[in-house]
Amino acid sequence: MSKAFGVCWALCVALASGPVWAEVAPVTECDTLAQPPRESMGPVPAVAPGVALGSMRWPAARAACAKAMKDYPGEVRFVAYAARAADKAGDAREAARLNKAAADEGNPAAQNNMGVMYVNGEGGLGRNGREAERYYRMAAEQGYPGAQVNLGSMLALGIGGVPRNDREAVRLFQAAADSGNVDGQNGLGKMYAEGRGGLPRNLGQAVSLWRSAAEGGSVEARGNLRKAGR
Repeated sequence: MSKAFGVCWALCVALASGPVWAEVAPVTECDTLAQPPRESMGPVPAVAPGVALGSMRWPAARAACAKAMKDYPGEVRFVAYAARAADKAGDAREAARLNKAAADEGNPAAQNNMGVMYVNGEGGLGRNGREAERYYRMAAEQGYPGAQVNLGSMLALGIGGVPRNDREAVRLFQAAADSGNVDGQNGLGKMYAEGRGGLPRNLGQAVSLWRSAAEGGSVEARGNLRKAGR
């Protein structure tokens, strides 16, 4: 059996047996060193507590994920986590290559990161709002909170030439907020404060959401509370 066929076979088995992000490999050091924080994953399986990008020890993470990809070539999550490690190391082109490979196999973390890279024009990718929207939407539809917030922000602000759509932005912020995502809570609070997207203007509801987000660590929500005199 060729190596390429073996990779395809493993991926096809994963696709046939459940969501594209279903694990087919045990927990490895790649998970413990490079997985996004569990609370940011929404319904996507998190096999380790995870680590924020700013706290990642990237040399060890890159080595661990390279080994995991070699040992389990059919497990797309290791490709997505290797992309995070490459990003932390400042290797934007490698991060883009790995993110695209994982995103195109359905990994929502990589799809979200591809959206970010297209918004910022990183890793040799040109700034492209439509492509960013496309990748964010794929991840958001899988329930990935970060993508729900990022897409909601694009639609609320008209970023990258994407037409504004306040109602859709509210829906996305609400979905992220319901999963406990502080950025979703903060974004939904702003929509209540401004009475946008079909929501009544309700500063009390906005403050309640901002307080929840601030308690969860959102610096922007703390600033919104200060501006509101709360």
